[in-house]
Amino acid sequence: MNERDLNREIENACRRVKQAHLDRIRALGVTSTTIATLGHVQAPFGVMQVDNIGGGIFQPGGDTPAIVQPIYDGGCLIDLVAWRTNDPTAWLLRTGAAWALGVDAIEANSWTDAALAIDATPLDWLRGGASGLCILNWAAPEIRTLLRVKSITAQPAIARQLRGILSKPLYFPEITAREAQRNAA
Repeated sequence: MNERDLNREIENACRRVKQAHLDRIRALGVTSTTIATLGHVQAPFGVMQVDNIGGGIFQPGGDTPAIVQPIYDGGCLIDLVAWRTNDPTAWLLRTGAAWALGVDAIEANSWTDAALAIDATPLDWLRGGASGLCILNWAAPEIRTLLRVKSITAQPAIARQLRGILSKPLYFPEITAREAQRNAA
């Protein structure tokens, strides 16, 4: 699936957003300012029926309505995340290519002394003004890019999990120096 296909899917999902969806998302603590600010840069969110096809991946269709958010990395749309408003702690990815929402905040934050906020869910990320990070795949090796930032703020459970992951040493292979061998003639 390429960026054009993902763009088409999120654009279709955005067209499905009705006033009731906006009212619901605001009732969950997402401000109109966040929605409007995101809307100037990217599609803030859409609504679509999703089908869980296993492995944490969804495809359009099925009977489950979900909020769908675009995931960007380096300004490129790489994935979509779908979640339900009645259980924002469970989400599915469209392609599995993304490891976090807001990864561009890591680079921006690495140049400042401000703490990078890490949110627990995509909904929390929206509630926080979509300015921090929401880790979607805790097993992704890219999580180590968080070592670039000076400080992080997160809920206690996330902070513990993150400390555990980032404090593990990287695997380093045994390296042995050997003399070059000469060919016997």
